[in-house]
Amino acid sequence: MDAPTPTTRDVLTQTEAEARAARVSKVAYAIALDLTRGASTYRGDVAITFQATGSEPLFLDFTGKRIDLLEVNGVAVPEPEWTGYRLTIDGASLRPDNAVRVVYENDYDHTGDGLHQFVDPEDGEEYLYTNFEPYNAHRLFPGFDQPDIKAEYLLTVKAPTEWVLIANSADYMHRTLEDGRRETTFQRTKRISTYLFALIAGPFEVFRDTHNGVDLGFFARKSLAPHVDRDELFEVTKQGLTFYGDFFDYPYPFGKYDQVFVPEFNAGAMENVAAVTHSERMVFRDPPTETQREGRAEVILHEMAHMWFGDLVTMKWWNDLWLNESFATYMAYLSMDEATRFTTSWQAFNSGMKNWAYRQDQLITTHPIAGQVADTDATFQNFDGITYGKGASVIKQLVAAMGIEGFRAGMRGYFKKHEYSNTTLSEWLDALGEGVGHDLHGWAALWLETPSLNTIAAHIEADGARIASLSLTQSAPADYPTLRPHRMDIALVREEGGALVIDEVPAHIDGATAEVPEAIGRPLPDFVFPNHHDHDFTKIALDERSLAFLRANLDRIEDPLLRQLIWQTLWNMVRDQQLKSTDYLDLAGPKVSAETDHELVETILGTMSAAISRYVPEAQKAEAAHRFFVLALDALKAASDPNLQITWARTAIAVAITPEDARTICDLADGAIHVPGLTVDQDMRWSVALRSVAYGLPGATERVEAETARDRSDRGQRALLRIETAPPSAEVKAAAWEKFQTGPSSYGSLHLTSAAMGGFHWWSQGALLEPYTERYFEALPGIFERETNEYASAYFGALWPGYRVDRALLDRANALLASLGDRLPVLQRSLREAIDDLERAVRCREFAAS
Repeated sequence: MDAPTPTTRDVLTQTEAEARAARVSKVAYAIALDLTRGASTYRGDVAITFQATGSEPLFLDFTGKRIDLLEVNGVAVPEPEWTGYRLTIDGASLRPDNAVRVVYENDYDHTGDGLHQFVDPEDGEEYLYTNFEPYNAHRLFPGFDQPDIKAEYLLTVKAPTEWVLIANSADYMHRTLEDGRRETTFQRTKRISTYLFALIAGPFEVFRDTHNGVDLGFFARKSLAPHVDRDELFEVTKQGLTFYGDFFDYPYPFGKYDQVFVPEFNAGAMENVAAVTHSERMVFRDPPTETQREGRAEVILHEMAHMWFGDLVTMKWWNDLWLNESFATYMAYLSMDEATRFTTSWQAFNSGMKNWAYRQDQLITTHPIAGQVADTDATFQNFDGITYGKGASVIKQLVAAMGIEGFRAGMRGYFKKHEYSNTTLSEWLDALGEGVGHDLHGWAALWLETPSLNTIAAHIEADGARIASLSLTQSAPADYPTLRPHRMDIALVREEGGALVIDEVPAHIDGATAEVPEAIGRPLPDFVFPNHHDHDFTKIALDERSLAFLRANLDRIEDPLLRQLIWQTLWNMVRDQQLKSTDYLDLAGPKVSAETDHELVETILGTMSAAISRYVPEAQKAEAAHRFFVLALDALKAASDPNLQITWARTAIAVAITPEDARTICDLADGAIHVPGLTVDQDMRWSVALRSVAYGLPGATERVEAETARDRSDRGQRALLRIETAPPSAEVKAAAWEKFQTGPSSYGSLHLTSAAMGGFHWWSQGALLEPYTERYFEALPGIFERETNEYASAYFGALWPGYRVDRALLDRANALLASLGDRLPVLQRSLREAIDDLERAVRCREFAAS
């Protein structure tokens, strides 16, 4: 039978999952897939064995094109009860031991989820990969698609002979078919969750190595393979496997370890058991900066940590998604710091993950780290900065309080006790409590089960040139008044003999106020900073004396992590309307020009760009952007460090929002402005070409033709789509807008459609784009009703009129939100966050103009 048109969304609730898990056990899948080159569909034949209790109907999750055969315990079901994503088995046909067989046909996906199909525009080669988290395994095969019904998998695949096949286990048997294809059978897996099942196929280039008896593999498309820097990839992989095996006292559990770079990937990576998929962004086609290499190492080590925490031991339901991701994030940075050359990893953690968490936790949609997740749609919404960054920050605070040895001991017991099973937060806390020798549930209630964050300030009383007393105060937002226990180090910075000296004292606050007796009698500081070394998750309020000192002396503080924490605090002051955006730019400009720390330069430039984009008054924006552009270009010309040259060049191109500055970056790309040592790479060239089209500059067409000749890859394909929608032309905008309404495949795939949407909005085209604000809000409900979460969210983010910061836009967004009632929760959350962000931007602009 052909799939019926679903009348409701494809969602699994926690209540349904719990009821099904209580009835189903000892599941095993035998999956046979039939793949043919160049086809739009594939065939599957799946046999599922399981034990079941009860006589009520039982459903399998399955989204497919057609079911050709359904057998339940050897009896064919002529008219399956199938909604298009749920296949119900009559309770009367169930036994204690069951065998269900489904033969089916399905379309390939082009959204980055399910079984995604990609054709390389450079050489025409075809590549396939699966991506299932949180609830997409049933787009490949029928089954019990929830994390706590683990199963063994026996996979057989028929595919073209020249295709490389990667799955969760090693292949062990091959057979040549009459049509010239090859049938490959993989070893039966250990018990894993459905969302961790993987199949990747195509004519990949293969890179091999071994480490302590584990076979290692990296895989990349043929056209991308020349850019794979295998030595560094294998080095980080081996360092991680050694570190985790020792730290957890549990060797890598899944035999071989493969990592595959896949195209059109929605996330950074996915921790499929023994077959990790990475976005091709992790392969550097142009010379990378050291911070890019460090970021890639974090992704590699994050996914590897999941092999133990997530894959070996898996959460029962998605309310513990935060723990899955936060633990892997924390362990990735810990392993970078202790086992790789990236020893400034905690600085990268602060600038990336933690800043993301601070921003997310101050939105109106803030939520507890740990909380109830009603269904799989709600899970999709929780892949956010709280789930990743705040959770990891809180684990870092916990480790600082309990000690690394207690944490290590707890984790070792946890893996041995719960291997190949599912757990809850409570069981994890129990294991850590055993490791440290006391109960941690009270700590968890304060840190994990309440939203938002605290602000801590330091207050000093002087006795001459000495500290008479130092106290801390803790505050919380009125809507979220929880005060939490904080452990931290306090930096006391003072001038001595022409240099800055830092005294350090430990502190603890567990209420509104706390004294710090260790500070009494120490020399009076010029500047006080709680949360030295960044073990806490809190905002810091600076006193006037410290703020005045920083204006003149911030660049003299030698510790780059402390400098970064200070810049973070200053940026929070801008966002909280305590420091004008224009004053921040005046302070940051001269100091970032002299900064040499790569992470800090990128962090400060990012905040300066954000300030100009969102927080500088509209009447001052063009001039502020031009001053920033001149600063970036001058710094580029003065830089000798190749990393900083790349950073400054990218910044200059990105901030060129006036026609004059856009013409100048064309000169940079063409060599009329020469910077010794700088190569204007292909990404930069595409960015310059895009701006030349958006600003209607002379020679734009010829520039695009030249870049197309240079780069005929999928990157060039996406760049051309951005360029296609960028011209200041009413006809171009109208045609593009109509295509956006037709779904993720309007330009061929979700990735390509997202690229086209990325070229649509330009600040300089505000008058031309004005009618699309109303069309956007009118279209949103329909998009979220009929499209997948991935496409709807891409549509919302890319086409939100972010070039506008005004109260009229705020009113229109609020009107749509009010009209939704209790409909479309994913859209409601997106709107609430965008409104909150816009309200902050409006207030910052008004404050800067006051």
